[in-house]
Amino acid sequence: MKIIQTLGFATVLMMAAKASIAEEIVNARFETTQCTTPCTDASAKRLQWWLMREDDQVEIRHLHQNGQPAHNSSLWMKKPAGQFNYSYLMHEDGRAIDYSDVDLKLLAIKTDAQIWQVKSQLIADEELAKLKKVPADKQQQYGQDVEKYVGELGNGVRTEVLWMPALKLPFTVQYHYPEHTVTIQMQALQTGVLAATDAAKPPKATLATLSNYQHVDYADLGDMEHNPSEMQWLARAHGAPGLQEHNH
Repeated sequence: MKIIQTLGFATVLMMAAKASIAEEIVNARFETTQCTTPCTDASAKRLQWWLMREDDQVEIRHLHQNGQPAHNSSLWMKKPAGQFNYSYLMHEDGRAIDYSDVDLKLLAIKTDAQIWQVKSQLIADEELAKLKKVPADKQQQYGQDVEKYVGELGNGVRTEVLWMPALKLPFTVQYHYPEHTVTIQMQALQTGVLAATDAAKPPKATLATLSNYQHVDYADLGDMEHNPSEMQWLARAHGAPGLQEHNH
C-alpha cells in the first residue's frame, strides 16, 4: 500500500500547473439553501462553501453544513491533455484521497469539457444558452455587470440565474422543483483585482498545507479494509467518491 507523506500526487500536479494571471484567480463564497415549498427557515438546509478557481484548478471547500463545521474539500485539476485528476481533502484529519483520470472513469464520473464548466463556473455554457435573457432589476453586484436568465432546465425545473459574464460565475441561482427550491447565493467575492469583500480569507489548500497531508491513491484503499486505524478516518470521508464499497 502506497501512502505519500511528502508532496503527494495532488501537490505535484498543482506545482506543474502553469501560473495564472491575476484576473483568472477567483474566490467566491456561496451558501446553498434547500427548503420545501413554501420555504420557511425551519425547513431550510444550509451549506456554506468556497469556490476557489485558478487556471486549470478548482477547489470547493465546505465550511458549515446546517450550522455544524465542515472540514473537507474537493480539488479538481485539469491536465494539458484534457484528463482530470481529483483529490478529496480531509483537513481535520490531514488526509487526502487522490483519484486518477482512470479512477474517475471506473467510477462513472464524467470528465469532459461540460463537466469542467459545471465545476469551475457552476453552470455550463450549454445550460445558460437554454435560458432566456431578461432585464435584471440590479445590473451590478460587487462591481461586476450582472445579467438575468430565466427558463427551464432538465425535466421542467424552473430556473432563475443572475450571471456575472466577466467572471463566468453566478451571483444567484434558483432551481424551483415541484416540492422544493434550491438557491445558490454568492456571499463574498475576491478576484485578482478585487480584495475580499469581508474579513474572511479564502481557506485555499496551499502547497505547504498539502505537503503535510498523508496522501493515499484511491486504487490502494482496498488494502486498508483490514486495518482498524485506517478504517476510522475512512469512515469520516463521507463525500469521497466510491467510498461506499469500502465502508462496510
